[in-house]
Parts: sequence; C-alpha cells; structure tokens
Amino acid sequence: MSSRSQRLRRVEEKVQRLLESRYDGSNLKIPTDPMEFAVKILKFNPAPYQAKILTDNSRRIAVRICRQGGKTTVIAARAIWFAAINPKTTTIIIAPSQRQSINMMDVIHSFIYTMDEDVRRSILSKALRTTVYFRNGSRIIALPNNPRTVRGYTAHQAIVDEANFIKDDELLIDSTLRPQLGTTDGPIILCSTPWSMNSVFYRAFNPNSGYSRHIVTWRDAVQAGILKESFMTDLIDEVNAGLYDRNRFMREYEVEFVEETNNYFQSALITRCQDAYLEYYRFDEEAEGRFYVGVDFGKKSDHSAVAVIDLKGDERRLVHLHRFPLETPYTSVIGYVKAICDRYMKVQAVYPDQTGVGEYIVEEMVNSGILHVTGINLTAPVKEDILGFLKHGLMEVCICPRCRRRYDIKARTCRDCGEPVSPLLHYPYDPDLIAELNIERYEYTKDGRLRFTHPDGTHDDMLWALALACYATKERPSRPETLPVTKTF
Repeated sequence: MSSRSQRLRRVEEKVQRLLESRYDGSNLKIPTDPMEFAVKILKFNPAPYQAKILTDNSRRIAVRICRQGGKTTVIAARAIWFAAINPKTTTIIIAPSQRQSINMMDVIHSFIYTMDEDVRRSILSKALRTTVYFRNGSRIIALPNNPRTVRGYTAHQAIVDEANFIKDDELLIDSTLRPQLGTTDGPIILCSTPWSMNSVFYRAFNPNSGYSRHIVTWRDAVQAGILKESFMTDLIDEVNAGLYDRNRFMREYEVEFVEETNNYFQSALITRCQDAYLEYYRFDEEAEGRFYVGVDFGKKSDHSAVAVIDLKGDERRLVHLHRFPLETPYTSVIGYVKAICDRYMKVQAVYPDQTGVGEYIVEEMVNSGILHVTGINLTAPVKEDILGFLKHGLMEVCICPRCRRRYDIKARTCRDCGEPVSPLLHYPYDPDLIAELNIERYEYTKDGRLRFTHPDGTHDDMLWALALACYATKERPSRPETLPVTKTF
C-alpha cells in the first residue's frame, strides 16, 4: 500500500471516529484539536491534503492548490477554529479585491449556519458581511489589498487569498504583514494557484524560504473525490485537442509556475493594474462620468464583448465589461451598447471593431441612435498601435495622485511628495480578463511588424474590447456627429 493510501486511510479512520462521537450541544467545551473542531463543530470532513493544511502549526504556510480543490473551504474552517480557541485575537483575510475576500467570508458564514444552534450561540456574538465577532473577544475581518488599511489592525493571523495575484505583494506581505505578525507571533497563510514568478508567493516555495509548503494538484483532488474524474478527463481531452490553453491548465490544475516567453503583457504588469476597490457597474445602473466604449464583434468561434472606460483626469477605470455567448446576433450586441449609452451619462465615444463585419455595422449602430461612433479596421499596424497604447501608454505609466508627476511602472512612490503612485489604467480583479491579457502572444513578421495571436481554444475578445475603449480615450473626441466614421489608418 502506498504512503498516500495509508495517509488517506488514517484520515478517514480519524474522521469516522469523530463522526461517531459527533458534538450534539450537550457539552459546550470547544475542541482545541482542529480536526475535531472541523468534524464536530463545523460538520466538515476534510480530505487528506485539507487535513494537513488544517493541522499545520507552522508560523508561515504556503498553499499551492488547483482550481476547485477546496482551498477556500479548508482555510475558512481554519480561520473559525483559530478565532474560537484563541481569545481576543484578530484574523484578517486579504485578497486582490474586497469581493474576493468576501467570497471566503461567505464560506465562513456557511459554516456558521451549519453549526448546531446552541453551539453557534455559545461561540459567536455577531456575524456581519465583512466581520464575524466571537464571544471570546476574537474576530475575523475581510479586507481588500490595501497595506494602509491592514496597518490599522493588530493581526494575530493573516490569510492572503489568491496571494500570487496580489498587487504590490512585497509591500503587503514582507513589509506590512510579517512585521505586524512578529509582534503577536501569529501565522501567515499564503494560498493561490500559480501565476507570476516575480512574487513573494513564488519565493515561498523555495526550500530555504522558511515556509511550510503544500502542493495539491488535480490528481489529489480527484482521489479525494472533490474534483470529478470525468470532468478532468474531458478537460485534458480539450487541452490535447487545442481547445483549452495548455499553459493555463498547467497553472490552474497541475499548479506549476509557467515561464513567460512571448507573452505581450507580463504577469507582474497585469497584476499592477488591478484595483482592489474597483467593481464593475451593473448593466442597469445609471452612472455618471466620462465614458468611452469599446466593442469587439465576434463570429461563430469568437465572442462579442463590450468594455466601458471611465476617464477621470489622466486615469482610466474599467467600469463595465461584458462578454456575450457565442453566436449572439449583432443586433443584440448593438441593443446592449445602446442601453449602455442611454444609462451611462456622457458617453464620449464608441469604438467598434468592424474588421470582417463591414461598415454596415457602424451604420446600424448610428441608425439605432448611438452617437460618436468610430469604426476601426484592425489591420496589423492598427493592432500594434492600439495594443501598444494599452501597454506602453497606460499600463507601464504611473502617476502621482497629488503632484501628477509621471513615472515608469517600476516606481512605487513619488520622488517629490512620497505619495504612492498608480498606473494610468485600473481594472477590477477579474480572472477571465486576467487570463485573456496573459495569453496574448506576439511575434515579429519579416517586415518588422508585431503579429498578435492567442493559443487555440482561448479567446481575447474582452482584451480587444478593453483596448478599443482605452484607445478611444487617446483622442478624446468631443464632436457631436451622428454620421458614421471609419478609421483604417
């Protein structure tokens, strides 16, 4: 019998013993053993690799785990156990965005409401959207990635979810969290799928890093019954047939760090433009701002996508992004854009891609009542100009919010006033958009031009919608024309 099978059998036997003596509320003594707490109090039966994470008493823990591998569940269970048995402690959960940290808080809430009622009342005081209070004086708080906000708390345990997607991770983890936890002797847990090699998370898996390391692939999740074998079989077939990006599969399921070669947008650059507080506007929301719309019309094998940029001074914020199902009629896409223009006040320009569609699509948009429409033919030079503006003109340029001085992407603070600088482009933490930015490849043609591609089985429709919306801000058209305009450059 293999060592893995033996570990599986031991964990299953322990879980079964705990289940046979399940906590019924008659004895309100809280188990201090995390496995016993999980099974008796939370009614959670951890898989073998989840049990190892749950019972790891190291002060620094790094967890590299596949998608749908149960990472959030086990970390949430550990957070509740830690707070329940350690009075007057604060556990902070940090993620690339407030929405992502609240996702883990939602799992914590689901555990809370599966407890027996008398147990819940004896442990908990109050459960709010972003904070859970315990009767012993402890609390769990969900925060977005903001080192200044984190410094306002004395943390006894820190959980960094999607740690490899954290913007300015060295500032948050090495310069803020670890010194803070040094005063309380509390643990820090980094958990994520692999992404960037230029990161604290990547270095945590160095054998000499001092971190206790957990690596969980799809095989472990299938063996534990968390991932379905049939799902993985179909996914692997898609990878082999070129219908799913192999690099993304290696990162998200084999949990391997993949070396970037001819990616046009480097992972560190993509992460730097994430805004922890930015959320997409709803389609039916009435918003005010100076908006620029990019539209990428898809065909049978490509999606249509709409992106909306809000221009505030020199900074661009992606405030709406929508990808349509395959084979959505162009009329439905045009109707969606018309509704956006009606609800979002002061739309300055609409840049649709008319390549392969024809000028009639721009005429249809104008006839439907959409103003300031400029059709774009995405020839090779135009593509190079548009993606070049997105990368070099926005993503690689930082600005000081106080004195408006500009810096390159490597800068962190302004030399004059010391304020943190930020890129000219901001977008929410959106895994699908991040994936599209990451898979865009480039190569040089014989005439020295850039040629952009993406792997078979992937899409870049949201990327081009974003790029077109950003490019519309470059010229900032203010003309009130109603006639269609076409640019072929």
